[in-house]
Amino acid sequence: MKKLFILLFVLILTIALIAACGESETGGDGDASGDGGGDDLPEYTVATDTNYVPFEFMNTETQEMEGFDIDLINEIADRVGFIVDLEVVEFDGILAGMESGRYDVGIAGMTITDERAEVFDFSDPYYDAGLILAVRADEEEIQSIDDVDGRPVATRAATTSETYLLENTDAEVRQFPDIVNAYQDLVAGRVDAVIYDVPNVLYYIETEALGEMKTVGDLLTGEQYGIAFPQDSELREPVNEALAEMMDDGTYGDIYEKWFGQRPE
Repeated sequence: MKKLFILLFVLILTIALIAACGESETGGDGDASGDGGGDDLPEYTVATDTNYVPFEFMNTETQEMEGFDIDLINEIADRVGFIVDLEVVEFDGILAGMESGRYDVGIAGMTITDERAEVFDFSDPYYDAGLILAVRADEEEIQSIDDVDGRPVATRAATTSETYLLENTDAEVRQFPDIVNAYQDLVAGRVDAVIYDVPNVLYYIETEALGEMKTVGDLLTGEQYGIAFPQDSELREPVNEALAEMMDDGTYGDIYEKWFGQRPE
């Protein structure tokens, strides 16, 4: 009888110890993550454009945003240590949202300009770009920007290409919220030319225009893209550090090659 009592006591004590260990491992409230893991990371609203191929665009099969900028900001977020809350809006909405403080970060092939730098802060430049003029493949009269005066020329609203047209030509400027609509109007003959950022123009000619468009003239401006922040953002410096690390260790080159077919020079 005494032996049976001892055995029962040992069994109860063992069960109690196992239960105590289990409660300790789960934090006592069922949270198996212990220290909270990724739940402790801050979340920032990142605004991006709706369709600026190959920088950001919707994959119609997966219904996910993809592109050079998307891969870039996700890699930066992993290195800095924050969660990306991606919000997709028209480009001019990004500018307004950044100015009002609605968005923590803006990445959308955004050119760094003195005017924009007065309203919000930029990261170090991450892409060298410029503007180029595109016409229909059978166009002979328009050979450069000097030939567009008095002609209907399309571009995207609220961009540096619109500003360039207004300040440097006497063209009939046609603004579109989506640059693809501008390209389509060019092919359809409703405008005589389109001016926009080089990488997007070349990508559209190669993948969509299929011999119906061509570029003419020289590169019109030398521009650089940057990641935008509200003024005095705490994110600017760590993002710059992550960007520099990516350029040094080859990660930036890998992402660049994925979307542009070659590594940056």
